[in-house]
Amino acid sequence: MVGASTEQLSEVLRLCTALAYRALDAKISGRPLPAAQRIALAKVLRLLQDHGVEWPPLLAQVLQELDRKAAAPEPTSQVEPLESVDLQGLSLFFAGYRTKDQP
Repeated sequence: MVGASTEQLSEVLRLCTALAYRALDAKISGRPLPAAQRIALAKVLRLLQDHGVEWPPLLAQVLQELDRKAAAPEPTSQVEPLESVDLQGLSLFFAGYRTKDQP
């Protein structure tokens, strides 16, 4: 898109804003954003940056959310141990599968 016209860049802005709305909708709905859409957002950001076009505020917000999500560790679920499980019996059972190299 070397030498992109104003018309073409306006269409890119319209499409990336629509994609940003989809990303925001996925976040609100608790759905993951598909990898293809994350990649498309990254590519359009680069394109806009290369042409000196200011990012729409919604696109900047979505980018910050994606960055924050990538930096935050996934929460781990806490599982309570079952009282009816014989842990000593399980340890003895799995001990038979250990190799000589393992402690």
